[in-house]
Amino acid sequence: MGRPVLEVSFTTDPPLHEFAYQVDRFANEIEDLRPLMELFGDVFRSEMTQQFATEGRHGSGGWAALSPAYEEWKREHFPGRPIGVLTGALRSSMTGGDGYSEHIGEMTADFGMDESSAAVPYGKYFDVRRPVIRMPESAVASWRRACQEWLVAATRRHPIGKPPVGGL
Repeated sequence: MGRPVLEVSFTTDPPLHEFAYQVDRFANEIEDLRPLMELFGDVFRSEMTQQFATEGRHGSGGWAALSPAYEEWKREHFPGRPIGVLTGALRSSMTGGDGYSEHIGEMTADFGMDESSAAVPYGKYFDVRRPVIRMPESAVASWRRACQEWLVAATRRHPIGKPPVGGL
């Protein structure tokens, strides 16, 4: 048996137990994974939105409480803003708004904060005590659904035995 045709692996903190898929029936046909990567971008933004909406409970069990002095200052100057949101720049840069970066190529993609985002210094400081990109084990279902959706669409467009002209 040959090597897997498509292997999608994610490394996250904490690990998602070597989340991986192998799809061997498309052996030499896959030239462009952009549709799949776009679905992954949707999942990433959704996971990050949930992470900020729950103050980290979604993926990392909850972010560390603010220090008493900072909590008092924040309440006075930015009342009602949750942990992780002062101006909103950090949340925006991780959920698809200003400061967000998404680069999708034929075979690779990256998602997250743009290196030139105004939130970079705050993001680095914030992440020390309150990791932002921690996804729960339950997030695996979203990644699987994205893979399944892409595979179903690809096989419907290009049934086995009828190779596609370009990519899937």
